[in-house]
Amino acid sequence: MKIINSIGAFFCILLAVPSIAQDTWSLEKCILHSQKASIAINQSELGISQADISLDQAKQARYPSLNANTNVNWNFGRTVDPTTNEFNTETFFSNNYGLNTGVTLFNGFRIKNSIKQSALDLDAARADTDQMRRTVALQVASNYLNVLFAQENIILSNKQLILSQQQLDQVNKLIRAGARPESERLNLEAQIAQSEQVQITAKNTLDIAILQLKQVLRLDPSYEMGIEAPENVEITTDPDLVDFEEAFIEAQKSRPDLYANELRIQSALVGEKIAKGGLYPSINVGGSLGSAYSNRGRTIDGFTQIRSETELDISADIPGIGQVNQLPVTLGSFQDVPNIIDQSYGDQVDQNISYGFGLGVNIPIYNNGNTKSNIQRAKLNAINAQYNYDQNLETLKITVQQAIADARAGKKKLEASEKSLEAQKLAFENTTKRLEIGAANTFEWESQKTQMENAEVQKLIDKYDYLFKVKILEFYLGKKLKL
Repeated sequence: MKIINSIGAFFCILLAVPSIAQDTWSLEKCILHSQKASIAINQSELGISQADISLDQAKQARYPSLNANTNVNWNFGRTVDPTTNEFNTETFFSNNYGLNTGVTLFNGFRIKNSIKQSALDLDAARADTDQMRRTVALQVASNYLNVLFAQENIILSNKQLILSQQQLDQVNKLIRAGARPESERLNLEAQIAQSEQVQITAKNTLDIAILQLKQVLRLDPSYEMGIEAPENVEITTDPDLVDFEEAFIEAQKSRPDLYANELRIQSALVGEKIAKGGLYPSINVGGSLGSAYSNRGRTIDGFTQIRSETELDISADIPGIGQVNQLPVTLGSFQDVPNIIDQSYGDQVDQNISYGFGLGVNIPIYNNGNTKSNIQRAKLNAINAQYNYDQNLETLKITVQQAIADARAGKKKLEASEKSLEAQKLAFENTTKRLEIGAANTFEWESQKTQMENAEVQKLIDKYDYLFKVKILEFYLGKKLKL
């Protein structure tokens, strides 16, 4: 009776658990949530933002630059005054302003090719993110199927426990009727205890599977989560009908990482052109606007008229009188003397404005082999990008071959386990009938029951193994992951 009570209590606990409020998650919901919460995907999206910034920066190189500058100086000793270009030995304060602009007219098409390369890099970053989303989705699907397997395993262990309990009740009736010895009860009670252990193990396996799914989804371990179990999982892809060549072609179409590799090959080839642009002359045009102020700056504020007189003693020959020596004469004149005053800040800035434009040509003749080295490195980058693409393509080819072989093997294994289970069920039914009429003992019944249970568990394992392998195959065929 203690065993019966413990079984009842255990079932009460199992029945009570689903009553807790839970959010039900489908596979599609899990995948969508993981793609938003995944750190790897978020990091990959940052790569898109960085590539977008690089593209914008490359486009901005087409436009003129514009920079302003200013400086403040205190000069001591003999120094050239920037407003008069004269040497000044007195301490003075000066302030300069400048505005500069420049634009590249030609630099070996490097700006054009840099824009093209940045655009290719941006598309490659987007393809990398798409591939990361697909990878995360496959990981979520794997964990989701583990939860479904664990749930079905619990249902199976419950059935096995109920079957053992029912047989114990039947044997108890036979014992009371004197048709069976008391010892046969012990065998069944031991079987029930073992079934309880299997049930507890199955429950622990389910808890771990749900915890691992929560970890992939980045949910709190204490979050109450229910899994939507489909009534019947349809397998629409028969691996025996999948042709490798067709599958490989479809896999190439649905692999964003291969597309990213192709874009990086194009980007590397454009990088080669950028490096070769260093062999061409560059033409730049620019202009500048500036002004200056000095606290020693002076200006003329009108004029003051000043009379100056000069006395001269001169000798003169006066007619009728004769020679007269040292005759005093006074000469007077008027002069305009400028009024010098300190020039205001605004007036200086306005009057000291200077501007100019210029055209510059830079012709590369020898730069210590830098351009040649850049070209060689760019060529090696292009070769390496091609190697990466070839390697990924070869890896995909092997992976698709393996996925088809695994799915076909999983199908055969499931078919074999289904046949084995059917045979074990018939054998168990036969042993049960023999036990009821006294032609078999409980030991034989338990042995046959164990074989049937093992066959049931193996079929369940093979079922989800085949399901997962088919989903992997469908993943490479570009089909949406769903149950």
